[in-house]
This record gives sequence, structure tokens and C-alpha cells, in this order.
Amino acid sequence: MIKKNTKQKLKSFLTRLIKKTKICTLYILLKAYRDYKRLNQLIPKKEKPVKFETIVFTATFFLNSTKTQNKFLLESPHNFFQNSLFCDLKYAEITDEGSTSQEDLAVLCKTLLNTYSSIQELSLITNCIQEHFVIEQRINEIRKVCAEHNIFFSAMVSLDGVRSMHDTAKSWKNNFQPIVSVVKYCIKEKINIAFVCSISKVNIWEIDELLAFAKENNYYGRFRISEFIKCLHNDGCQDIIHRFSEEEKYHLILFFYKLIFTYEKNEIHQLVYYNIINMLNGGERIIGCSYHSNGIMLNYNGEIAYCAPESKIIDNAVRDGVVKNYQKNTEEKERILETCCVNCIDDYHAKITSKEKQLHLKRAFWKKYIRLNSTIPFGFHKRVPAKSNGSKRIFITGWYGTETVGDKAILGGIIYELKEKYEKDIEIIITSLYPIITARTIKELNIKAKIIDAYSEEFVAYAKASEIVIMGGGPLMDLEELALPLCAFKLAKSANNKTVIYGSGLGPLTKSKYIDTAKEILKLANEIKLRDEKSVKIARDWAGEKKEIICTGDPAKKYLKVLKFDNPNKENILRCFLRDWTSEYAKNMSKDEFLEQKTRFEISLSNFIKQKASELKVEMIILESMHNFVIGNDDRDFAHYFIKKYFMNSLIPIIYNKKLSTVDSIVLSMKQSVHNIVMRFHSVLFADTLETEYTAIDYTLGGKIENYLIDNNKLTNMIRINDLIDNYYY
Repeated sequence: MIKKNTKQKLKSFLTRLIKKTKICTLYILLKAYRDYKRLNQLIPKKEKPVKFETIVFTATFFLNSTKTQNKFLLESPHNFFQNSLFCDLKYAEITDEGSTSQEDLAVLCKTLLNTYSSIQELSLITNCIQEHFVIEQRINEIRKVCAEHNIFFSAMVSLDGVRSMHDTAKSWKNNFQPIVSVVKYCIKEKINIAFVCSISKVNIWEIDELLAFAKENNYYGRFRISEFIKCLHNDGCQDIIHRFSEEEKYHLILFFYKLIFTYEKNEIHQLVYYNIINMLNGGERIIGCSYHSNGIMLNYNGEIAYCAPESKIIDNAVRDGVVKNYQKNTEEKERILETCCVNCIDDYHAKITSKEKQLHLKRAFWKKYIRLNSTIPFGFHKRVPAKSNGSKRIFITGWYGTETVGDKAILGGIIYELKEKYEKDIEIIITSLYPIITARTIKELNIKAKIIDAYSEEFVAYAKASEIVIMGGGPLMDLEELALPLCAFKLAKSANNKTVIYGSGLGPLTKSKYIDTAKEILKLANEIKLRDEKSVKIARDWAGEKKEIICTGDPAKKYLKVLKFDNPNKENILRCFLRDWTSEYAKNMSKDEFLEQKTRFEISLSNFIKQKASELKVEMIILESMHNFVIGNDDRDFAHYFIKKYFMNSLIPIIYNKKLSTVDSIVLSMKQSVHNIVMRFHSVLFADTLETEYTAIDYTLGGKIENYLIDNNKLTNMIRINDLIDNYYY
């Protein structure tokens, strides 16, 4: 009755909410559903027996205690598992820290499978602290046991870094190589194998290199945030667990996005990573957990607990009445659900339900609406009321959410000029493809603004209710996201509001679909302020002479000029601000031709850097990054690859900066260097505006970099890719 009433009340609440707002926000739905699930777990199910599908068993100490209180397991193993708690088991996970003997572990698995024919899958997690051939024998023996019972078997090893980093993180010597040997063995023997990396203060700045190592070797692994786990007795690790700074948390957010977009293919594990991102950003847990319903933890003494991270011991599996005690002892489970679950960042998860899938449809709907050639009629916006409040509101859209350091400076410049022009307080709305990213940007820039999801009901509501709608910097180029300024401008026009293109460029535009969209955006704009003269000329050809189109330069340049920077002491260092050369800038080349030319370019670039470093007699070469997000390519990934491939035998020391980049950090590093080799567009703009010594690599093949240098009379600082190859390819 309690459960039924709770469900009816929640259903009534959600119905009223949806009718009132038309489209309920994702957060509210997630929170409401989570609260319902939690309440559901607190209600005793007296009419149903407690049965579990998943068991997590810590085996190490249990199997090694043959001369102590645990001897009874090996002498009479059936007594341990012969319990109605386990009669519906489907999944068994055995954690072995690597010190048990092969025979003991195989006995345990065989006992489990003989006792419960319902088991479908068994997995082993090991730290491999013995010789690799011992672990390989153990894994193979268990694999054979599973094969005899027609059970799916998988293994997982603990790997927290590459080479010495792993050994440091685990506090074990010479452990990395045995793990790699075990992984190679399993792959060779076609055993399902993965690694798991626990991220702490110790290895946080090395996880990108571990991911690169996994990709290079085609290893599959999962990444998790280190958590205090009662059954692992790691409560003495306060200095390295849950001690992340704000910068470290943001670095982790970027890293888990990288996993989602470039590595993890499993939908459930992607949702786990999204949950970790949400929690690192200050939110509560939004995914389920097997311990909530059908999971149980069993330790080496036979003691059971509701969950591994937080639960106290409830009873012992071999005692009479354990089922009854488990059902009655609800206080401990209530304590966990009420005080621990919402803050638990562990990667435990449950299968996604149809209800949870429904919660993710909201953003997908708005992405279908705000897109080029949308199948949803534009007039649908009439169903969304405008968010008016009487203040002077300015709506800024663009590629924010994927911003480079240069894009951050653009935003800073636009807002500085707006506040200078309007003087009075203005309300600033910024749309973002990934709001967490832009929230970090405005914090770095010390800007007060409201960040909204680019694909949301708020996008429509605010675009219709803002006096000025701005396409803020960045190029109008071959991107599906051109739908954002197009839709924003159309919404603004529907409400008779002003539209402005502010500091953007044009191109590369090669496809008719995107050219036509750019022309329409220009047509809808009341004011057009472009960053270079070449873009102005193209825009005038497209829009006609009737519309005033002016070159105001890049807002980032103005922003750098108004900031006050000290002049630091010069360091005898050559700094490089490079990026991966991607195919959208390869004009009239086939895929194979581009890849061949790209290899030549990289070899030539590396030779140019070595020669420049030698000429300048620098003490060190440092590769810096103008971009840290996977969307748009993290420059740190390219730097790691570039050094490893072309500089392993360099006579001059070379490193790359693994930390995050800001406007301030890039300015400081450029001003400290004796020379800067710059490649990303805004690294060229920064180096020039700050009046440093620099060489610009024109990867755009006569595009925005050449346009900027022509406008600023600095073309002699540029070297084209073809010239680089002609002179330095050897």
C-alpha cells in the first residue's frame, strides 16, 4: 500500500509538472525518478523472498586463511554458498588481489558454478602481484571451469598508469610489466580481458597517456574515480582519494568526455561516465546501482553487506536465519540510501531501463528542432513562451562549449565591449554545446552570465526574449552547428529583435549546404562585423552592397590589449603551440593524398623545430596547448604523439605541458619564450598581439592565418605547409 500510494503521488506530481511546463527539464525528471527508485528500495518487501542476481566476492584473504577460521570453506565449500540468498544468481564477480593459489581459486569457482546452475557469467579481477605466468595459469584454469559449465568468463586487471606511474600509484615495484604480459596472454588466448584504472591524486595527470597507450595497443579498459571502499579497508588513503582541486576536477571532466567520444562504446558505461562528469561538477548521482536491488557483497569471512563502499556487515552467510536478518536489518540500508548513495561516485551500475532512456529524449528532441533542414516546423517555437524579465538582455550563441583559449578571449572581448557600450547592467545569456565547459570559461574570465544548453527549450525561450541576439566570434564554416546562429536569428526576427554577427570569419566553406546557410545568416543579420578583410569581401559579394559590412578585427585581440600583463623574465626556451592537421583544411586532396601529405608535414615540422631550437641554442623545447577538449582535438594528445614519434632521440630536451590552459597561462608562456612556433589561429593572434618573436605555420592553406597576417602586415612571419615540406622534409 505504501509503495502504491508513493507511486501514485509521484505520477500525479509529474503529470502536473509536464502539463504546466510542456517539456519537463531533464534534471527534474532524473531527480524525481531517482527519488522514486530510492523510496521504492526503502519499502520492505515482506511478501517476496530476498534473492540476488549479482554477487561481488572479495576472495583473497578468504582463500589464504586455510589454517584459520575460514578452513571450513575449503573442507566443505558447499556449506558456504548453500543459501537461499544466492539461489537466483546470474552474475558473479570475484576480486582476487593476486596472492591466492591457482588451485584454491579454481575450487571456489567450481563450487559456485556447481551449486548454482543459474549463473550466466563469471568475472575475475586481479592486481597481478605475482609472476605473470602464475596469473596466466590461474586465469586459464578458471576459464576451463567456466567452459565446462558453459559459462561466459571475463578477466579484469588493475592498471593505474604506464610503466613507473602504475608502480607508483599501486606502491608496488615492477608490477606494470606482469600486467601487460597477462593482457597480451589473454588476447592471444582469446580470453575476454579488460583493465580498470582507479584515478587518484597520484595519477591524475598521467591518465591521458594511459588512454593513449590503450588505444595504441588496442586494449580495452574502464576508468573510475578512486572511492573509499569499506571492504577494501582503504580508509587510510585520505590524502589521495577525494582530494581533487577545482582544476583537477575540470581536467577529469574533460577526460571522461574524451572516453565517451573516442573510446567507450558501451551505452551503459557511457552513462556511468556522464554520471561521473555530473558529480565532478557538483551534482548528485543520477544512475542506478546493482546494490539497490539485486546485488550483494560477500567478503572473505563469509560476511555479507548491502554494498561494498558504505555498508556495515549485516550477517554471515553460513549462519542460520541470515535471510531473515537481512530482511529485518533495514536501518543500515536506509542510512546508505539516505546519506550515501547520492554522493557515491563509484562506477557500480545497473542496466538502463526504458524510463531512464526516456529521460534522455528531451535534448534529442531539441537537437532535431535546432538543426539544418529540420523536419520539425519552425513554427513549433510558438508553443514555447518567451522568457521576458524587463532587463536589457543580450543573447550570445556560437561554438561555445567547445572553446579554445582563443575562443575564451573572443568571449571576453565581446562582453567587455558590450559592457563598455551599454554601461548599465545587462543580462548576458550564452548558449553552450557543453554547458560545463562554458561555465568554466566564464569563471576563468570573471564574467557574470547565464549559461544555457544550446539544444534546449531555454534556447528558444531566451532567443525570442533578448533585445540583441549575437553570433559571437568563431568562423561560419562547414559545420552542422551553423543551425545555432541560423535558428537564433530566425527566432529573434520573429520577435522583431536585433541580430548581430560579431567578430566572425567566413570559411572554410566548401559545401553548398553550408554556403547557403552562411548566406542566409548574413541576410538575417542587422549588423555584420567580421574579423578580416577577405571575409568582408566575400560577405559583400553574397549579401549585396545594400548591407553595411565592416571589418572590426577579432574580439580576442581587443581583449588582450585591455588586459594588464606583467613582463616576466625571459627563459631560454622554445615554445610550440601546435595542433593536429585535420582533413577539412586539405583542399582538393583525396584521403590517401592527404594522409601522405600529413606525414610529410609532420616530419618537416619536427625538423624545423629541431633546427630552430639549435639556431637559438635553447635549453628546452616545450609544447603548449591552446585547446584541452576532445571536441576540436585536445592539443595535449597531439603533443604526446608528436614527441613520441619524432623526438625520442632529440639532443635538446623536449616535454609537453600536461596541465590545463587559460588565457593568462598562454600569455605568460608566450611572453617568457625566446621564440614561439604557433599553429592554431589564435596562437598566431596571441603571439602577434603580445609582440613576441614567432613563426606562424599556415595549416589553413591560405585561409584565416594568412588573412590575419596580411591585415596586420606580418606575412613575413608565416611559413606555408608546402614551403615547410620543400625545405625541411628529409
